[in-house]
Amino acid sequence: MAIRFYFPGQGAQYENMGLDFYESFDSYKKLLEEVALVGDVPLMEILKDPDALSETENAQLAIFSMSFGIAKLLSEEGIYADEVMGISLGEYAALAYSGAVRQLDTVKMLKKRSYFMSLAAKEKEGFLAAVSFLEEHLVEEAVSTTEDVYVSNYNAPNQLVVGGDAKKKEEILSKLKEKGAKKVTFLSVSGAFHTRYMEKAALYYGEYLKNIKFFPPEIPVYANVKGSLYERGDDFRKLLSDHVDHPVRLSGILSSMEKNEEDLHVVIGPGKAMASILKQNKVPGEVLLVSSVEQFKEAVRRVKER
Repeated sequence: MAIRFYFPGQGAQYENMGLDFYESFDSYKKLLEEVALVGDVPLMEILKDPDALSETENAQLAIFSMSFGIAKLLSEEGIYADEVMGISLGEYAALAYSGAVRQLDTVKMLKKRSYFMSLAAKEKEGFLAAVSFLEEHLVEEAVSTTEDVYVSNYNAPNQLVVGGDAKKKEEILSKLKEKGAKKVTFLSVSGAFHTRYMEKAALYYGEYLKNIKFFPPEIPVYANVKGSLYERGDDFRKLLSDHVDHPVRLSGILSSMEKNEEDLHVVIGPGKAMASILKQNKVPGEVLLVSSVEQFKEAVRRVKER
């Protein structure tokens, strides 16, 4: 049996998320206070303000804080992951949890990453849209005939995310429906992340990462850009800068995992998107959602029963 932790990406945030943990656990409260200090943001005010929380520079720190904070609480209960992965931004919680980068360096990285991505998004107005119930090659065909629109996420064989120029939303929507898309959902994000619209952000971020020290992960971590595990000798800085303007390959990651019916998949942090992606990829095993204190207690109970 393997225990895997999964961390969500931007767009999963919601008002007051994680405040029940803040009020219930001193170590969680301390972590959020440290993130607020190092990130130089009024984190508690942001969590209570949906408009502020929707901004890229706030959302990334807020989501990381909740995801990483809950993972640390599970560790305090003696529950550890055998492998970890995250969607997009969630990869940073996975890397910090694995020991590949220091916690406070992760906050500094996200501060810069979100700043550069926010600048790029303001320079070029973009969009992201989840395309459900349409085969991968059909989505790629629609994108290939639409200028300035790209695949952003390969989430499952029949669920991809596309993004690009905001002026092309209606055109790509029409082409996707012609191909047979049953559901296209425009996401609550401020830019066309993981596409060429983020090239400048990736360049600036790559320069910043030269100042960050990385370490060999203490547990296996999956890399979104590769669609497989980080390996000894990988250039973390290159992979993480590419991560900004290259597609996320979750379906590749999930298909490459060694998995069985006894596995526990613990989805940590805001939202249910990752649980849905696991289901769409037909990943065997039990899925536990942990985004509230009540769910946390239930997850602890279920793991310890094993």
